[in-house]
Amino acid sequence: MPVSRLDADDCGFPHFRIRSPHKDQSPEIFDFSSHYRAAEALKFGLSMSEPGFNIFVLGLDRAGRMTATLDYLKKSMEERPAPQDWVYLNNFSRTNRPRPYALPAGEGRKLTDAMETLVSHLREAFASAFNAPAHLTETQTQTEEARTQLREKFDALREYARERGLDVQENEKGVMIVALNEEGEPVSLDEIPKERRAEAEDAFEEVAEEARKTLLSTRDLEEQIADTLDALRRGAAKVVLKPRIRKIRDKFTSPGMKAWFEALEKDILDNIDAFEEASDQPAIDSGDGKMPETVDDRYAVNLLIDHSRDKHPDVVLEPSPSYDNLFGQIQYRPVAGGMHPHFSLIKPGALHRANGGVLVLRAESLVEHEDSWAFLKAALRDGEIRIEETHKSGPPTAGAPEPRPIPLDVKVVIVGAPKYYYTFFSLDVDFRNHFRVKADIDADMPAAGRNISIYTGLLRESALARTGIPLDNGAIRQLLGQAARWAGERDKLTAQIERVEDVAIEAGALAKTDKRGSIRAADVRRAIEERRHRNSRLEDRSHERVQRREILIDSYGAVVGQVNALTVLDYGDHAFGLPARVSARSYVGSLGVLNIERMVDMSGPLQQKSVMTIEGFLKSRFAQEFPLSFACNVTFEQNYGGIEGDSASMAELCAIISAISNIPMRQNIGVTGSMNQFGQAQPVGGISHKIEGFYRICADQGFTGDQGVIIPLANAENVVLREEVVQAIRQGKFNIWTVEHINDAIELLAGKPCGDHPEGQYTADSVYGKAMERLRQNDRILRERHAFPAWTEQ
Repeated sequence: MPVSRLDADDCGFPHFRIRSPHKDQSPEIFDFSSHYRAAEALKFGLSMSEPGFNIFVLGLDRAGRMTATLDYLKKSMEERPAPQDWVYLNNFSRTNRPRPYALPAGEGRKLTDAMETLVSHLREAFASAFNAPAHLTETQTQTEEARTQLREKFDALREYARERGLDVQENEKGVMIVALNEEGEPVSLDEIPKERRAEAEDAFEEVAEEARKTLLSTRDLEEQIADTLDALRRGAAKVVLKPRIRKIRDKFTSPGMKAWFEALEKDILDNIDAFEEASDQPAIDSGDGKMPETVDDRYAVNLLIDHSRDKHPDVVLEPSPSYDNLFGQIQYRPVAGGMHPHFSLIKPGALHRANGGVLVLRAESLVEHEDSWAFLKAALRDGEIRIEETHKSGPPTAGAPEPRPIPLDVKVVIVGAPKYYYTFFSLDVDFRNHFRVKADIDADMPAAGRNISIYTGLLRESALARTGIPLDNGAIRQLLGQAARWAGERDKLTAQIERVEDVAIEAGALAKTDKRGSIRAADVRRAIEERRHRNSRLEDRSHERVQRREILIDSYGAVVGQVNALTVLDYGDHAFGLPARVSARSYVGSLGVLNIERMVDMSGPLQQKSVMTIEGFLKSRFAQEFPLSFACNVTFEQNYGGIEGDSASMAELCAIISAISNIPMRQNIGVTGSMNQFGQAQPVGGISHKIEGFYRICADQGFTGDQGVIIPLANAENVVLREEVVQAIRQGKFNIWTVEHINDAIELLAGKPCGDHPEGQYTADSVYGKAMERLRQNDRILRERHAFPAWTEQ
């Protein structure tokens, strides 16, 4: 196909027929054909209850991958009932190992209230029971009987001592044995006559032995009395406690709760006295090296997860997935100058809140918290949420809670850009085991009726909701044209609809400033231009340097070995085209093409591959009768930052052919395009920016009417230019030529036939003929200097 020129109508924003959705339809982002595959994957992943079918949603930024995914997940959860509540309760046998219990949604709050009420009522009920007349009478009776028995034992001991001339007296230090004189008065042993002293000493030993026996029996009796009184108190407490415990137990029948209520009843009976203390007074020794605790703390309910107000499972988005944020933490309270733990201070993480529902994580945030990623994989593997104090080092704190893990039943959805999926997650074997569902959002979509209808509906809704004024049809067409430009294809729309919505919002602000009741096409164009102006400082500075001849680029004349290659600079928020001068200098030698950037490590592998492809083409055209007899240095002039890619390979070859043939190449034409070893032109990226970059050079240096660019024919459908450039094309100031083969580009730049011939018989005055003549001369020179062995015909 010969060289063709694009018409202005084939270069501007494409004109789409507006299709609004039906008034009864509510457009959704996942209705786009670009998102449909991802929507099906989400539906499948959510339907799978087996472990391992977690989901990774990947798509470009601003494609609605997070907002649309959250909306989809929330609507999906509306079909499911609320999940269980989770509470941590005291493990009375091992207080540092609190137990988790699952309760039906809303029952956790009720249990908390019930336990608070129970503890409060027991204080009053126990006090009333212990002060009841019957209990006081029985206690007094048992006490008096015990006192009587103790007095009888003491009286018997005194009588035993008096029979032996001694006496037993009580004081604050206990029981004391004393000797008696003839008048029955207490005396010391020294005052007893010598003839009776030995007898008194023997009697003293007998009485002491009897006193010891009496004391032992008294202690046994005191213990029996204490047990009797304790039994009385426990009996009175049971009368109060049992019906109250039974009433609560009958309301909460979840697995494990019956055993816990039995342990609760026993523990309360073991700590009856603590209920007589003030509510803030630590009165119960919890053991395990922990500080004493109050009644309220010991019998508290740690309502970890409360779904009392929820009708459906939660969709939890955790923006910062640190370990504590994901798995929860154990907090401490200041007590007596130190920090002390308690099971009621166990706090939930996002996994707890999402348990029974969906946990959503941003891929980039998870990459930043690699330790959390490892713990998350372990939780998914083991099917449980385990809270650990990962920030601590050294031996564990005495009595620190070690909460038992909670069973995990959650669907994890990671949302992120493709780069995170392919460079971090997909390389992880564990990731492939746990995230078996990929929801892949395409970068663009066909500009077909349904997609345009959804696009139109979403843009109208967004603009009206966020600016308060509607978009008219002209504004919609302009926005769809911008969507096609960002997609890089005339018959497609970018999936990054949020970027397009941003333009609509900015246009709405301009329309409201001008006090208009709707957003028009002119507002959209102005918003686009103002955004470009805000972000184009580096672009303007670069073109200013061209104008000041700091960067050497010409859009006029013809030069041997020099071609304007079209390149793109992308700074994230703004991309623009800027030509780069490719120069080639040829001389006698046998080294072939010497890539200067490669020699100084300023080029990437793709750029070097393109140079080797050029050599393959040259050898196929000029080395069929003798070796390729030349050396040629090729470089991108004034390139200080490195270069990568093959989009300049056509421009490089044109410069090399020019240098070899000594035929000048037009400087008023910029060239972009990749090529293969057969010389066929291949499409490249950033085509619109490249064209506009060279257009600006021509505009700054002055139009001559014959300026323009050469692009591969395959890129014709990728051209979506700003209106300024389209008008210049329409007025004949600027041109876009499409080519299918490098020969077409050479002829256009050289202004004479290429002379290509399948058998290498090039006409003398053609470009290839001139190049072949030069190469033959080089070959003769090299032969004469014995660079090559002589050729002989077979």
